[in-house]
Amino acid sequence: MSQDLHGIDSTENKAAYCELGEKTERQFLVNSLSEGIGFTNNPSKAENKYTHDLFALLPCDLKTQFTPFRTADRYGIDSDYAVTINEKDLIRYGKLYPHIVIVLDIQFPHYRATHYAPLFVLRQIVKNGKAKRHEYEKRVNDTQGNAKASYVFDLRWFPRIGEATTSERKRGGEYVW
Repeated sequence: MSQDLHGIDSTENKAAYCELGEKTERQFLVNSLSEGIGFTNNPSKAENKYTHDLFALLPCDLKTQFTPFRTADRYGIDSDYAVTINEKDLIRYGKLYPHIVIVLDIQFPHYRATHYAPLFVLRQIVKNGKAKRHEYEKRVNDTQGNAKASYVFDLRWFPRIGEATTSERKRGGEYVW
């Protein structure tokens, strides 16, 4: 037989493949602590062997924003859903935490939600020119460490935590990834 079946006699032997899957999951967990990402078993598998296998442990940074970026419309983004992320943070994360996820805790008067945005997605949006760079006029000569520029993103480009993606899309959301 030319196909490697990992010692399993038939591709139709589900029990053997489930057993192999459990074995490879355990081995994957042992080998997974590299590149700043970790995984852990899903404890629900004890009751339901068909549930998802793992949870990912990723570095995250929380960005809570209370005020919408009121002039976002000049960048083609509805200010009701505009969020800014400092350019220097994106650069720093890329150097130190390439797998980081930005958690956007939005506490606007008219919109409260939590979205998540992996760094690779943010960087791709910037690279594609969809996020616009905003320079802060009052920070040109800043010596306190404030960011001199940020990128303006639309929250609807990122999934909400705790809400099905289909309902978000029905409300006009447009995920970019």
